[in-house]
Amino acid sequence: MNAGARLALSLAASFLVALPAVAWGQAADADDPAAIEFFEKKVRPLLADNCYNCHSANTNSQGGLRVDDRNGLVLGGDSGPAVVPGKPDESLLIRAVSYSDADLKMPPKKQLSAEQVADLTRWIQDGAVWPKVRLPEAIGTSNPEYTELTEKHWAWQPIRPVQVPMVRDTDWARNEIDAFILARLEEKGIEPVGDADKLVLIRRLTFDLTGLPPTPEEIEAFLGDASAEAYERLVDRLLASPAFGERWGRHWLDVARYGESTGSSRNLPYPHAWRYRDYVIDAFNDDKPCDQFIREQIAGDLLPANSPQQKVEQLVATGFLAVGVKDVNQRFKIRFIMDNIDEQIDTVSRSILGLTASCARCHDHKFDPIPTADYYALVGIFQSTDLCAGLRNKMGGGGLDYYDSQMLLRIGFETKEMDPKAAKEIEKATKKLADARAELEALRGKPEGDEPGDNGRPKRAAVRQKVKKLQNELLALADPVAQGGQAALGVREGRSIGDAEIRIRGEAEKVGPVVPRGFLSLLHIPDAPSVNPRQSGRLELAHWLTSAHNPLTPRVMANRVWQHLFGAGLVKSVDNFGVTGDVPSHPELLDYLATRLVRDGWSVKKLIRAIVVSRAYRLSSAESAAAVAVDPDARLVWRHNPRRLDAEEIRDAALSASGRLDRARPEGSAAKDLKVVELRNNGPEARQLSAAVGASTHRSVYLPLVRGLTPTALEVFDFAEQGMVTGSRSVTTVPTQALYMLNDPFVRQQSLAIADRLLARSDLDDAARVDWVYRRTVGRAATPKEIARAKEYVAAYAAVAVELAAQAPPQVAGEPVAATADNGNDGGGAAPRKKPAPPPNPDDVVEDEPVVEETIQPTNPAAAAWASFCQAVLGSAEFRYLK
Repeated sequence: MNAGARLALSLAASFLVALPAVAWGQAADADDPAAIEFFEKKVRPLLADNCYNCHSANTNSQGGLRVDDRNGLVLGGDSGPAVVPGKPDESLLIRAVSYSDADLKMPPKKQLSAEQVADLTRWIQDGAVWPKVRLPEAIGTSNPEYTELTEKHWAWQPIRPVQVPMVRDTDWARNEIDAFILARLEEKGIEPVGDADKLVLIRRLTFDLTGLPPTPEEIEAFLGDASAEAYERLVDRLLASPAFGERWGRHWLDVARYGESTGSSRNLPYPHAWRYRDYVIDAFNDDKPCDQFIREQIAGDLLPANSPQQKVEQLVATGFLAVGVKDVNQRFKIRFIMDNIDEQIDTVSRSILGLTASCARCHDHKFDPIPTADYYALVGIFQSTDLCAGLRNKMGGGGLDYYDSQMLLRIGFETKEMDPKAAKEIEKATKKLADARAELEALRGKPEGDEPGDNGRPKRAAVRQKVKKLQNELLALADPVAQGGQAALGVREGRSIGDAEIRIRGEAEKVGPVVPRGFLSLLHIPDAPSVNPRQSGRLELAHWLTSAHNPLTPRVMANRVWQHLFGAGLVKSVDNFGVTGDVPSHPELLDYLATRLVRDGWSVKKLIRAIVVSRAYRLSSAESAAAVAVDPDARLVWRHNPRRLDAEEIRDAALSASGRLDRARPEGSAAKDLKVVELRNNGPEARQLSAAVGASTHRSVYLPLVRGLTPTALEVFDFAEQGMVTGSRSVTTVPTQALYMLNDPFVRQQSLAIADRLLARSDLDDAARVDWVYRRTVGRAATPKEIARAKEYVAAYAAVAVELAAQAPPQVAGEPVAATADNGNDGGGAAPRKKPAPPPNPDDVVEDEPVVEETIQPTNPAAAAWASFCQAVLGSAEFRYLK
């Protein structure tokens, strides 16, 4: 780095505060009566009389600082920790009340006496003692029901070797999985239906493994291959396809509650979240062992790496812990921290263990044997971890107030050289900010600060606004990412390592006894590692989660794989294996699959292959009145239940049929260049994302997924809930879905593209064109009856189109076609085209703009007729459902 760049960053650093480490935990002498008496007589009254009006839970907590709570003082506010126990010389509180810093004088209108300052100094020197909160009697008492549940509930028992059952019809089973299925069917007296035909199989398998339809050429090749190995070759080809990772990676992103913004009351973008998305897709394509996949997401920063590339990959993997919802508008830092930790614990426990551990935040779990102490044993691990999402909390912030570039994982920074021009800009911005701060300080406490300025506002308020604006500009310029570096969301070891206190009734400020860091006690794992006292404990947690003796992790993962292939898990409540969850329909089969997963090196691809080559997977979807009477939901797998395609499959299948699907991976995300400022649903950033979705022909997994701005094509067909673990999406049938297929510009554009393709084929007559459409949309040949009906419809539609065209008044060239707001949406493909607008200013309030829809106009009546027919096929149940 050149000298100018170093100077610029040095100047900028003096204005951008880096928070020092904080000390977690209760005061060392909290039980000392003399220390408590000194606090209650000298310190608390002093704080209450002089500080509570501006810095307490019942007021506005200015600067993010609370002085009515020990953790509030230790954590501090926007300027860092106010109290460093045992070190008054390092405590901002003492600097402020001593008036030794011209920029930091508290209370601002009345200086404390020397005696009062001495009392505060003594209190901090003695460890900042604070009285303990009285504990409810229930905390710490044993629950006899927990012991019984731990010993009896099926999910928490060790996985034991299972014998493949004997069956009467020995010719039916193709592998051991079939034996487990057939044994239950024979037990219930149910006869399975026949096998699916090859056409149904290739369509089912291709969608299940890749999320895409098979092409007519692939269908023809498979139907023409009469060899016994044809099906298994198809399975292997699809597992090796890059589309496999895009499909199965998306399943995990549902579980990881992946989103590209914070959501909640202030929706701020995650410009770097896409790196985690790509990591997940690559992990599934590479068949990364599932245990390694989990360990990297929990503690990738602590794992050994064989290369710089692997190190970066493992850092990016920890984005799993960072991409959740966050309430950055939270006033109190401790609440912000504890809420984020709760979200992390909920995600880890539900996604990997199938447990609702966060229910023990306020009290012992009402149903599962998870005491509050276990919850706070996990809290200690995540409290000792820095959450690097590039954000800070602030009540009522604006602009870049919430952005903290220091709280990002930096990757690839060491080789980046700052542009000299950028360095000069930073230097200039730094000087402007220094001048503005000096101007503000000159007005502090002076009458002229209250005089009205040019805009009628008090001069002090105007200068304060100027300082804020210049600080935001400097933050943007000095951002290492803006200088060409790379960053990722994730976690790293915390600046302070330690155990956590139980929070009484879950309230962040009401602390109880300290709980040693550790794991859930309902699982007895013989080789469980002890937490390294010098580290957070995430590494040990990662190994505990993936231990060969942990029965939950392989059971939960095997169940998720089964669910995505059969529409429902062996345990239907895929995210809840607790007492209130479902029981397995085939418990021995679940343990067999879990054992097989571990035995095969935690290979998800091998497990999928074993399942899809089974006869159970290859059954038809035919009905059986006798079987329905016994098992109406086909839980025992006497047939393969049909399913509706999910949102991504419908959009991608439409793009595939139109020939417009771009199978390449785009670079990053449409959200990657967004500034970390609040996103408004009707603001310029929302319109920018909508336009990007409209222009995209990439697979749906690559669409920007900013919370609250989900693309319509995904939202209307029950997209995953981005705020929580979603192992199983809802499947609804509602009018908006039919209206979407009828009116959305994306659907109409794909329909017209299909029509243009078939009309370009001069070698096809109308009957062949109808057949061509069916083969590219629903994967089969059209029947004679369907051909006749389609020809009649197209001819009638074209005749009406000709008549209407003759009656229509001439249209002025280039005149836009106005549309209502309901017709303008971001469904993908063709999007509403908005009026040109000047570059947006994030600080401006942007009103709703009238929507001007892009005209999707067929060139002639024949194209209009065929496009209408193609849209009818895309809107059919056969296109949207899979047998």
